[in-house]
Amino acid sequence: MLYVTTMKYDDAEWHSGGEFPKDSPSEYGATHIALFLKWCFLKGWIGELHKDERQSEDLELLLNDKLSATEFFLKYCDGKLTDEDFDEFGNDFASQYYGDDGLYFDDYVKHFGHLIYVAPESEHDFKEYSAVLEDRYQTGILTKTQRKAEKPWWKFW
Repeated sequence: MLYVTTMKYDDAEWHSGGEFPKDSPSEYGATHIALFLKWCFLKGWIGELHKDERQSEDLELLLNDKLSATEFFLKYCDGKLTDEDFDEFGNDFASQYYGDDGLYFDDYVKHFGHLIYVAPESEHDFKEYSAVLEDRYQTGILTKTQRKAEKPWWKFW
């Protein structure tokens, strides 16, 4: 018997418990995850799961900024970001950058920490957010280990 396991990168429920602000809707715990999903989808890294005819209209709306990423994420991903959401390239990126040793959450907090769990997606500057992710993608420095391995600009050896 063949068992297929799904890799879960994140889950909105992990964020909406504990020290989550009591006056914030639980969907705010999904916002940072949904933004990542949208950026990956805009790169073309869409998993087969989302190429279903039933999702095609909403996927098109998402990619054209007519549907929020949070709404799409909660509706079609049940608040869970998994390897099924992405193709091979998206999973390669996500497994490093979003994984346990990844820099995603650190980057998000650095740039948008004042919004985490207290603001809707509409208050995030997606252009700025995309620039942060694109920079990580272009430099290839996706994990804490890779960041530590960087040499200072003045070291030539």
